[in-house]
Amino acid sequence: MEFLVENKLFRVDKTVVTIRKEQPFTYYTRELDGDHQGDSDEKIIQAVLEQVRAELDPTSAIVQAQAKLQETQAELEQAKQKLAETEQKATQTEAKQNDLEALANRINKVVRVMAQDSIMGEKVSYGTTYKEMVELFPLAEVGKVYEPGAIFAVEDPSHVEVNGEGKRILIQTNQSFTYQGETLAQLEGTPYQNGVLATWKFNAPKAPNEPTTVAPAAAVSTTATVTPTATEPSATTVAPNQ
Repeated sequence: MEFLVENKLFRVDKTVVTIRKEQPFTYYTRELDGDHQGDSDEKIIQAVLEQVRAELDPTSAIVQAQAKLQETQAELEQAKQKLAETEQKATQTEAKQNDLEALANRINKVVRVMAQDSIMGEKVSYGTTYKEMVELFPLAEVGKVYEPGAIFAVEDPSHVEVNGEGKRILIQTNQSFTYQGETLAQLEGTPYQNGVLATWKFNAPKAPNEPTTVAPAAAVSTTATVTPTATEPSATTVAPNQ
């Protein structure tokens, strides 16, 4: 006759189980680690009998313990390997992120140099080109502190376009400056006058210079006027001796 589960009672971290069979009459009561109240009777009976066999045959218990230890060690190695792979991926991701940041910094420098050379050097011939270059820079953020040399843009709704240059104006700081939502007109007031910042607007190309008109030179007479010299006496008059 097979064993039957006579009783199972859950206590703190353990389940007390009693199994029995009628012929020959045998019963065992053992504590199983964890909550086994939801386990099937077959599984519970097997767990109790394994404990009994381990008690009757210590060697078998040691073998089972070693097998369990090896299994645990294998799982630990797998966990370590997965952790190493995760760390490697994280390192690769970080390295890739650093590369992208470095690339972004280089691109920002190129854009900055182009802006300084073209816009600030007044070399931009077309308003549309100015517009595209200005759009590469961020709009001013209220409350943000801009360090010396920072470049950003502000919208000027009142600006009347002359060549498709848009309504954004480029600003460069010469000193540390906190943007508080000032309009372009306000920026061109005290901050500009005190040298805190500079504004760079699109300047339409100047028309080619008109031919220079040279005034005719005054006529110079080629006839010289000679003033006659005074006539000297031709002979000396000598008074007679007395």
